[in-house]
Amino acid sequence: MIPRINSLSGGKTSSYMALHYPVDFNIFSLVTIEAEYCKPKDESIVKFVSEKAGIDFIATAESDKTLYVVRDLEQKIGSEIIWVSGDTFEEVIRKRKALPNQAWRFCTTEMKIKPIFDYCHSNVGFVEMNIGFRYDEKERANYENTSFKTIVGKRKTQNKWESIEWRKLNYPLISDKKTHYPIYEWAKESGLNFPKDSNCVGCFWKPVQQLRKNWNEEPLKMRWFSEQESKMKRRFKKEMKYSTIKKIGLQSDFNFGTGPGCQAGFCTS
Repeated sequence: MIPRINSLSGGKTSSYMALHYPVDFNIFSLVTIEAEYCKPKDESIVKFVSEKAGIDFIATAESDKTLYVVRDLEQKIGSEIIWVSGDTFEEVIRKRKALPNQAWRFCTTEMKIKPIFDYCHSNVGFVEMNIGFRYDEKERANYENTSFKTIVGKRKTQNKWESIEWRKLNYPLISDKKTHYPIYEWAKESGLNFPKDSNCVGCFWKPVQQLRKNWNEEPLKMRWFSEQESKMKRRFKKEMKYSTIKKIGLQSDFNFGTGPGCQAGFCTS
């Protein structure tokens, strides 16, 4: 029998999926950064993440609330959540010599998909993976990337690359027609303190107004994103630099906290 996996993001939808759709493995891939000024003040959560992910954890580009949600969700579902982490965001930027953007979404590949692939390929094999897309966002389920290109050896002095089929994708919430409202209601009663805005706080998929709001909510992490633009002399969003976004006004009628609308298939739920 093919092992079944829930891919978790720490958001409401994937957490609901983890509780209501038990599988063989639950996996969470953490995006890390090297900025000491973004390090959580709570040393206990730093220690917990370091031990769970097997890294010397400094900080994450996501809300720190996500760390607590995934920690506490493990107790709620009564089974282990496996934490994985790849290169830090800075390492990925240095390797690529670029910033990710909507045209080149290597951040998801390098920091979400690759760590999960590495774990599954080394420890599990081919898997059936549940993705937390709701029925009211079923258009996102067109994402059907079931292979991953990785180094499998050497050919003389060159790396030998191969595309490996490693997963079958399932969308249980779409199949069962689960929409936003019942999941939102469950989240309110769950006892889990979900972040208002999930995933990387400076994700380029997020509308400008959400990023402006995040300058208020997560100023240190938005500072980190802005600093990467300055160092690389490039932008995450083509519309404007993040330092400029900080200076614009907030729209009172904007619907904050709706997520980035990412089409990459892993980050948002």
